[in-house]
Amino acid sequence: MKLIAIALPTRSFSRWLTDEEIGRVIAHKRGWRQAPDGSVLAGKIRKTRISGSLEQLGATAVARGWASRPRIEPSDSSGPTHMMWGIIDARTDAEIAEELGGQL
Repeated sequence: MKLIAIALPTRSFSRWLTDEEIGRVIAHKRGWRQAPDGSVLAGKIRKTRISGSLEQLGATAVARGWASRPRIEPSDSSGPTHMMWGIIDARTDAEIAEELGGQL
């Protein structure tokens, strides 16, 4: 199975990122890869399934508070997305997979 490198989104953090773009940012920073079926995998030799898709990874990150968007209603979606890198970087791939396991 050939894994695909995950590139950063082309849009800026100065605007809201979609769930898929948030998942793309996290996966790129962690060096994760995408399988042909769209799932996100960690590790080069022993692969750990992190999430079913980039969109699912991003949605879970927002739900868990690893990424946040302003909560001002009504919004024109021009507020910035903020990533909580300390929370994300403090966990190993196995810990993240375990935390996201219930959401797969």
